[in-house]
Amino acid sequence: MQFEDANWTWNRNIPLRYLLVSEEWDGEQTLWARCSNTDRLFVDPVSRRESLTLVACAPTGRLLKAVEQSAREPVDLGDLFVTVDFPDSHDDSRGGYWVHYWDLEHVLVVGSRPSPTDPLLLDVLIEAEVTGPTQPSYRPGPVREPKDAEVRINNGTGSRIGRCRRVEGLYADRPAPEVAPMRLIGCEPTGQLLERLVRPRTNGDPVELWAVDRTGRVIRTENRLTLHIADSRPSVLGGALIDISLREGLKHPPGLAARPVWDAWHDGAPGERNMWARYSPGGREEWLRFTSASPGADAGSTCHLDGRFVTDVAGLKCALGEAVAGPGRHLNLCWGMLKGCPCGGDNLPGRFTLVRHDSEIVRHALASISVDAAGELTYFESTVQYLGQLGTTVVLR
Repeated sequence: MQFEDANWTWNRNIPLRYLLVSEEWDGEQTLWARCSNTDRLFVDPVSRRESLTLVACAPTGRLLKAVEQSAREPVDLGDLFVTVDFPDSHDDSRGGYWVHYWDLEHVLVVGSRPSPTDPLLLDVLIEAEVTGPTQPSYRPGPVREPKDAEVRINNGTGSRIGRCRRVEGLYADRPAPEVAPMRLIGCEPTGQLLERLVRPRTNGDPVELWAVDRTGRVIRTENRLTLHIADSRPSVLGGALIDISLREGLKHPPGLAARPVWDAWHDGAPGERNMWARYSPGGREEWLRFTSASPGADAGSTCHLDGRFVTDVAGLKCALGEAVAGPGRHLNLCWGMLKGCPCGGDNLPGRFTLVRHDSEIVRHALASISVDAAGELTYFESTVQYLGQLGTTVVLR
């Protein structure tokens, strides 16, 4: 039996909430510790917004509309995806195709001006959080900005919404993101962990942090944790338990808004609808990560979506999953299709009817949000269209 299929317990009068587990390349799993709690597991990321310029840009669709509107007010574009294609003549291309991939998160278009290099093109001023670059594993080498390249601005994972000659500021030196320390509280170590406490490794050990509910069922796994131990001591919870301080916690920790969601799921999977509605947008996103996937409803059936609490995109996804499959579920769709993802989407197993109640509440809440590459449809309209393309009959009430 795999560890994730087991029901984990311990003989103590305090709750068991976490496991430390490692897994080898061949699937062999090792338990390092059972733990009652953590400190600084939940950390809000430090926003690192940067000012960038899309130099000599030819915007289209959604980006063009945002540029035009930015003459009156900044325009939120959400997340974009940028590719920098190296020419064959570039020294780093080694005579073949090479590309860098960048993520621009929370993009805000703040203005534009005619490009000095070409009056028919624009220099577009944006603000964003920059992540990258990544590059193909078959083209390893230093990350350097090419002197000449084709830069494509993509609407998420698919449709192109512009191109430019370079992005000024994209290749700027950035400090490595700091990873906050974390403490494991009330740990019952196994022999593996006891040995590491005696003989620590310089680089630490890669492990996974698993969360369990009150029945001992595994409900969440976080795999970007390095067991780099700073110190250990008898636990504040007493008994034979220990507290372990780690030099670094999770590489991408859940935010503070996630804490009450983890607490709710520790008490058990939801038994009624709209339990997600009490949380902030960040909490609702976290709620979706706990839900299990459903492929859809039975052919010919009618499902009812409660739109009273749908005030953001995450709320729509929560409500849709519950309408189709019940509490604690989400609909297994490729939402990237709304941004032009070329995967083709997922086919629902049966053609069913979805009745969206209080649809005007949803329409109003999502009126200012659009991921349509052409910039014509709101998020609400895009989802109605997408479900229709998959064979679902959508009835708005």
